[in-house]
Amino acid sequence: MKSKFAFCRLFSHFCTRSSLICLVLLLPLFSIYQFSFSFAQKFGFGESDPWTISASNQLEYSLDRKTHQDIFHNWTDLDLSHGIYTVNLRYEAHQPDDWGRTWQKLSFRNLQLSSEFLEITAGNYYVIFGRGLILRSYENRDLRYDNNLDGVKGTIDLDGFDLTMLGGTALGKYERLSDPLHAVDGKIAFTDWMNLGGSYLRTHITDFGLVRLFGGNVSMNFPHVDFYAEYAKKDNPPGKYIPKDGKGIYLSTNVYTAGMGLALEYKEYDKFDFINQDVTFNNPPPLAREHMYTLLNRHAYVLDLIDEKGFQAEITSSPFNLLSLLANYSYTTNRKNEVLFSEIYGELEYDYKDMATLKGGFSRQENRQEVGSPIRLAPVVDVIYYVSEANSINFILEHLYTDKYDGKLSYYDQILSLSLSHSPTVSLTLTHERTTEWKIREDWPGKRNWLIATLDLAMGENHNLSLSVGSRREGKVCAGGVCVDKPALDGFEIKLLSRF
Repeated sequence: MKSKFAFCRLFSHFCTRSSLICLVLLLPLFSIYQFSFSFAQKFGFGESDPWTISASNQLEYSLDRKTHQDIFHNWTDLDLSHGIYTVNLRYEAHQPDDWGRTWQKLSFRNLQLSSEFLEITAGNYYVIFGRGLILRSYENRDLRYDNNLDGVKGTIDLDGFDLTMLGGTALGKYERLSDPLHAVDGKIAFTDWMNLGGSYLRTHITDFGLVRLFGGNVSMNFPHVDFYAEYAKKDNPPGKYIPKDGKGIYLSTNVYTAGMGLALEYKEYDKFDFINQDVTFNNPPPLAREHMYTLLNRHAYVLDLIDEKGFQAEITSSPFNLLSLLANYSYTTNRKNEVLFSEIYGELEYDYKDMATLKGGFSRQENRQEVGSPIRLAPVVDVIYYVSEANSINFILEHLYTDKYDGKLSYYDQILSLSLSHSPTVSLTLTHERTTEWKIREDWPGKRNWLIATLDLAMGENHNLSLSVGSRREGKVCAGGVCVDKPALDGFEIKLLSRF
């Protein structure tokens, strides 16, 4: 065991010197290491005290052939559990990260003690109160987003009563904040069909003062109908040129019967931004559809907690087993009833005699948050043809037409994708993207077409390798009303996910 950890220290030394050396060593390492030492097993130090150890590793490496810049990211997660004790560790290495820094360290560590009704966590942890109006601490690696808390969290879980108390400091983009927050969240089940909850949080914001957030929520569940409502208030410190305190309201209801479902949501956020330096503590529902297709996802709505209100309605239907229908409408304004964002989206999916799956969608977006108040029209065609039980061909067409300044400027983007798949082991995807946006911009950087090939390979049950070669356009990646810019690629990229 000591020799293994000594090798890890030596390996870490090489990684600090060269990402490419690190990558070359890593690829064969995971396959060899699994044979010599498997983390996904139980170690019996006596029948009364078994240990369970599991681990995972996520590696990403890219090299741009024009700029000769290589980027290396790696996350290693290790979980150890023994009776009521659990230890979670994460070691990260970034050369560089998305903000240009090169670093590696033990970024996440905690000890959890769990009994029948009590759980205590010391160290780093994630937490969400209600639907995230008051507090949401989470990680999204695709967005390179992590605002974990470092401190202590205790949770009592009794029959019909839950209580969480916590204290800690939040992680920012560049460093951990020095201002701690303290919070409590509780829920009581009055009946089988109704729960009442409440939350309270306080913290000091740098160069601003003491801020408090508190609120309540209610959830009710009936046959074929459920309802949720949450109200939160933000007390701002006096004398900071803020005319009033903030508030947040979120309502949702779902109605479902055989073959049909209806979801309705309402939001109202007024001076409800809760930010300390570069850390956003809350993340309420944005009430805009999250698209899986690339072009539509790039132009997702970005949440504005200072001043917005709106609603979203979605209906799904399956008239018969082989056909699925979906319609979604979202609408957001500010408190002056000026439209900020609206979208109507429809989708049809049909399974044809176990030979093919046909999917078509269409979106119309209007986004007045952006310069030129663009209106976007986006049809999508997605066809899967099943050659055999294991082999399939997938063709996707995405087309997005953009109209700005009331029709004075217009262009389109288009993505064609063709995938050949042998399930569950291997797939090859060719993706071509083109744009005519260069016609309306004098400062266009040069490329108008991008072509990339991606090979996805499942190596046994524990390793998934993805290799991409070619060029990929830069653009936003969005989730939950939060967006980040994904850099362009003109070279190759390797991703390896391993589980032990």
